[in-house]
Amino acid sequence: MTSKQKYLFFAVIIVAIFFRFYLIGQMPGGLFPDEAANGLDINMMENGQLQPFYERGNGREALFFYMLWGSVEVFDKGPWQHHIISALVGVLATIFTFYLTRRLLLLSGNDDDDEFTRRTNEERATWIALLAAFIMAASSWHVVLSRTAFRANLIPLFTTLTLFFLVATYQARSRAKRYWLAAATGASLALGFYTYIAYRIFVPVVAIVVLWPMLLDLWNGIRFKGKAPLNQAASAFSNRFAQIKKFFVPAVLAAVVFAAVIAPLAHYFYTHPGSFVGRSGQVSIFNPELNQGDLIGTLGQVTALSLKAYFADGDLNWRHNISGEPFLSIIISPFFLIGLIMATLRAARYTFMPGKHKKDWMYFLLAGWFWSMLIPVVTTAEGIPHGLRAIGTIPPVFIMAALGIWAVKERAEAIGHPYMMQISAWKQKLILSAVGVMYAAFVLALVSQTYIHYFVKAYNSPENFYAFRSDLTPVSEYLKSYGSKDDTYLILDKFSVQTTDYLTSDYGQPYKQVDPENSWELTGLKPGDKIIFTQSSIFDIKKFKQYHPNAALSQEIRNKFGQTVMALYVIK
Repeated sequence: MTSKQKYLFFAVIIVAIFFRFYLIGQMPGGLFPDEAANGLDINMMENGQLQPFYERGNGREALFFYMLWGSVEVFDKGPWQHHIISALVGVLATIFTFYLTRRLLLLSGNDDDDEFTRRTNEERATWIALLAAFIMAASSWHVVLSRTAFRANLIPLFTTLTLFFLVATYQARSRAKRYWLAAATGASLALGFYTYIAYRIFVPVVAIVVLWPMLLDLWNGIRFKGKAPLNQAASAFSNRFAQIKKFFVPAVLAAVVFAAVIAPLAHYFYTHPGSFVGRSGQVSIFNPELNQGDLIGTLGQVTALSLKAYFADGDLNWRHNISGEPFLSIIISPFFLIGLIMATLRAARYTFMPGKHKKDWMYFLLAGWFWSMLIPVVTTAEGIPHGLRAIGTIPPVFIMAALGIWAVKERAEAIGHPYMMQISAWKQKLILSAVGVMYAAFVLALVSQTYIHYFVKAYNSPENFYAFRSDLTPVSEYLKSYGSKDDTYLILDKFSVQTTDYLTSDYGQPYKQVDPENSWELTGLKPGDKIIFTQSSIFDIKKFKQYHPNAALSQEIRNKFGQTVMALYVIK
């Protein structure tokens, strides 16, 4: 990298850190019950129940929980203690997207390139990698997910890590370096299985991009044996055999490390076979209750909505996206479309002629990565479009967007070059200055748009704070100070109570949980008993008062929007 590129890389990291850590104690405003469920599993870990998989909530892989455990041990229980881990994962995913993009683009170079060509290729690869990392760093979609404590956030990190180590193994010059990179590839690939169920589709992607050219060379060697075209096919097969021989030991090493790392999870699924599928069957488009007898129609509709979300009408869920906004900024989405079409077409070309179009391997990988990681989205029929399930597409989306931008840039330069050669020096300087201003405006526009979306729109949206159940944090604080199992009743549904269960778990969970629809049935209440209503059960107060006229409002807590998030009634 040049000095300028190094400074810009540092700036990209700063942007990623800012958008993921700024006001992390206030945004998101609470700990959603699914996030709190992670904490309940951490409680099990603290009690010595160390597992690779936990059954709560239809079953969940445990790697993210172990990372959260470290934060909780250092900073205690609370919403931001969970969210900082997701934020850190988001920053790391952005950094490794840069390194992977740069590695992939450097694959297009040849060993016999002269020094000038190598430097030019390296500089171009670095610029595109910086662009991909910056778009990811300033993406409101990825910012939202990076600040939400869901284990799915590990997918972009471990997919990029695995591919980075895989490509680095291929590029390694020394045998020792090749060996440890191969071991890192196997470990990273296996650790991904401990993240989120959607990661599993990534394994066939890795297998296909590695094995496909070998299999095609083998097929051509057999097909054209004894014929004129075989000279080329045999040569290709011979070269491929030399590569297989070169990478045989690293491949075995990667497989051994993969087996060792995956063993605990594999043993768990072997002894708990029902846990392997989990909730996927419930939300699958193959579920008759969801496809309504029209599987093809449902698949087409889900696919159309899922693809459209990158350009318009994104996920409405504040925990997955800026509600209703497209996954990609309007500044970026046209270039992503260009990159996607370019990658898909060149991947198709590589599929049938890998030997003739070796430089298209990168596009074969990117297209396969994107379309395969879209499978978990289009094969489910719940909450579509779904920003969280689509999280596996994030790295290839931003890499392809960067490639689209760079393709447009190079095309514009090719068209404008003859004109630039015919004008005076001061006009050339004026045009280059205008281009520089355009680049600066692009950066400023993307950063400003994300800031406004998250720190203005989302920060001032009561729906966003309620989506994270921010009301349950002050409720838990009150329970920790004044609650008691003997005289405190919490009117809260069984799903949401996971948050208060977790946040008060060090205090013996000082309350009795009562379903909101049954709150009026409370009998045997005595003077001094406390009944706590949360934001989600405020509307049950009216009926409760009808049956308990001796209950009086003692305390009320409101959020910054003036909404009641806790109402405390005391029996007189």
